[in-house]
Amino acid sequence: MLLSCGIDIASVRRIEEILDRYGDRFLKKVFPEGVEYCQKKRKGEFAGCIAARFALKEAVIKALSSIGKDVGFRDIAVTGGGKKLEIEVKNCEELKFIYSISHEREFAVAVVNVLRTEG
Repeated sequence: MLLSCGIDIASVRRIEEILDRYGDRFLKKVFPEGVEYCQKKRKGEFAGCIAARFALKEAVIKALSSIGKDVGFRDIAVTGGGKKLEIEVKNCEELKFIYSISHEREFAVAVVNVLRTEG
């Protein structure tokens, strides 16, 4: 059963500026699970990859807030990439997440649907 959905768009340029200013401090605060997949990307794609993951976390936060669940960036782990992209959200084991992310030169976007698991 579909409970909620969330969507977010992020500016790759804004993420580049944040990375230039805060670097590892930003990454460790928002992505304590690490960003190894993004570090393997071609030169110039790192910020887009980070922006897409940032948008995914924002979309999850928005979707869960609409059903009364309060989560933050550190509660959401985004791991892997490509066809093996996975998310895990603390204290939300009863929920299933269907999501998609994408990025191009200027923007990154993410959408997430939250479903109650059968059981």
